[in-house]
Amino acid sequence: MSDQTALPNMGKYEVLEKIGEGGFGIVYRGRDPMLERDVAIKVLKSDVATSPDFVARFRREARMAASLRHPNIATVIEVGEHDGRYFMVMDYLSGGPLSEALTPGVPLSLDEAVILLRPIADALDHAHSRGIIHRDVKPSNILLDEDGKPVLTDFGLVKSLVEDSLTSSGITLGTKKYMAPEQIQGEKPSSAIDIYALGIIAYEMLVGQVPFDGTTTFEIQKKHVEDLPPDPCSFNEALPRSIADVLLKALDKDPHQRFASAGQFIEAIETYMKQFIHEQWEVLLASAQKQIEEFDFDTALASLHKAKSIRSTPQTDELLDEAQRRNVILMEAHELQQQNLQIRARLDDLMTAESWLSDEPIAQSRLLTRLGRRNTQVIDHLAFGIFGILLVLAVVIVISINGYLPIIPGLVERSIICSYPSSSIKILQRHISTFGGITLSLFVASFSVLYVQRYIAQWRNAKKESRAK
Repeated sequence: MSDQTALPNMGKYEVLEKIGEGGFGIVYRGRDPMLERDVAIKVLKSDVATSPDFVARFRREARMAASLRHPNIATVIEVGEHDGRYFMVMDYLSGGPLSEALTPGVPLSLDEAVILLRPIADALDHAHSRGIIHRDVKPSNILLDEDGKPVLTDFGLVKSLVEDSLTSSGITLGTKKYMAPEQIQGEKPSSAIDIYALGIIAYEMLVGQVPFDGTTTFEIQKKHVEDLPPDPCSFNEALPRSIADVLLKALDKDPHQRFASAGQFIEAIETYMKQFIHEQWEVLLASAQKQIEEFDFDTALASLHKAKSIRSTPQTDELLDEAQRRNVILMEAHELQQQNLQIRARLDDLMTAESWLSDEPIAQSRLLTRLGRRNTQVIDHLAFGIFGILLVLAVVIVISINGYLPIIPGLVERSIICSYPSSSIKILQRHISTFGGITLSLFVASFSVLYVQRYIAQWRNAKKESRAK
């Protein structure tokens, strides 16, 4: 049966689908019908198991792997053989490999990285304490369970078993991007190669890329052996210098200069991370205090909330309460200021209205006075004209009646004399003369009264103006 064909079963296990393939085996998702649970079944390729020695060592190393009981190591449930195919059954993890959770060019935060690195380091230390080296630590061999917890898989079984036969043929075990220099050079492996690989993973998490990469295997391996890893801070400026130095120590070319254990490596990251966080906390606290003094309470509250998320202390809580209290006071003062401005605006409007109302009589009086003067002048001129005309007519009539001008007598003679006797005409002339005199007297009297009233009105207006001033 071809290695690429899904098996209908592997012993008592049903094979459901192929989920991965490596250099030495194919991994399937299977089903345990007895326990009704999904399992991962790794089937060794037929061209690997070709000798009785390999079979013996496979069984021995499988027993050693099965002895690793750790929450962050995939549990080996069973190792067996079916139709000449050797297989291993492990826990099935549905979260997928860590390699799919890492985005190139996007570093993780220190907290996120440590949460993933600490369990892996614990798993490696557990295996190293029992004399087992993984030899191929890489993100694709770290699976995540449904809760996101990392679990180390493929724990050195095939790699340690086939080392003798493959290395004699010039084949080096491991994955090129995560291989230690001594591993590439074929030196005797130690737990330091797993620490180096864990350092590469930590570098990738915190920087966003592996330190050594290339287009060919030879190019990458040459960089691992000869080149110094790039400064992590050159790719991630937010990374603390102390953390970058820890990463570079884990990637030292000399295995004896690396950390003694994976746990020690992660402890160094955690220590400097706590120190960095404490420094950040102090900076945020100092900034918040300054911002409170400058009455920038919104920025101060943001700094304090961030500081509290980093480290919650009584000092942080006390300063946060103080900033909130002062911010409330400032908001109330601002609200009162707005109300005061509105009141002032209304008062200004009222004062303007009052001033207008208080000045209106004066303005009206002045206007009326001016209008009165103008009207008086117009009336005066009109009266003078009318009186002048009437006076002229009255004088003309009187003079004519008395015979000084022949206007009226002539008219009378031509129009009336033919109808009335001369005595009547004389009587009419006397009446007209008397009427003219009376009319003239009335005109003179009215003219005098009008002038007296005019002067009295002018005197009153002048007196009102003096009072208004």
